[in-house]
Amino acid sequence: MRPYIPWANPPMHVAFGAATVGALGLLLGDPTLPVAVRFVAEGAAWLMCVRGRGFVAVPALLAALVLPFSGHAQGAGAIFADAVHVLSAAMWVGGILALAALRPPEGWRSPEAALLLERFGRVAVVAFAITALTGFLRATEQLGDVSQLWSTTYGVVLALKLVAIGTLIAISLAWRRGWVPARGEAVIAAAVVLFTAILAAIPPLS
Repeated sequence: MRPYIPWANPPMHVAFGAATVGALGLLLGDPTLPVAVRFVAEGAAWLMCVRGRGFVAVPALLAALVLPFSGHAQGAGAIFADAVHVLSAAMWVGGILALAALRPPEGWRSPEAALLLERFGRVAVVAFAITALTGFLRATEQLGDVSQLWSTTYGVVLALKLVAIGTLIAISLAWRRGWVPARGEAVIAAAVVLFTAILAAIPPLS
């Protein structure tokens, strides 16, 4: 059995609280069923975190799965691809944000911290690969030409997201070399989430 790391307990109630407030804002502006389900699911996850209940992943997973239904995806295949993209991105970017919220008692170069980074690294590599593949497939569907990356609002936001993702990759490599820019990485990860939300709210060819 793998050793338990007691300090590896990120404040997830803060993340779910922010997500619930964001979902409420979307619900007020776009009162549709998928947004309502997302709001209820994220609120349930926040409440379970605050009360210390288990199985928080269940409503959190539901909230992630309904996201594609309120985006630009049309058809079962596109919705499935978006769902896989959201889940894999949540594992990768969400894990980065969770790591940034931690403060190892002996620093990030301690044996326990190295063990945690090794565990997350194995998951992050797979999650990133799936995120990149599904994201590329969806981008080629939404954009008809490379020039739209700088000639449309959607393309510009997508380009900014790609730059942020590239920065995250560079920082992740720095982790492996012993440099731990946790706060900076969290800011970039938050930017990726922000750009993703904007892309879901604007038409692809605007």
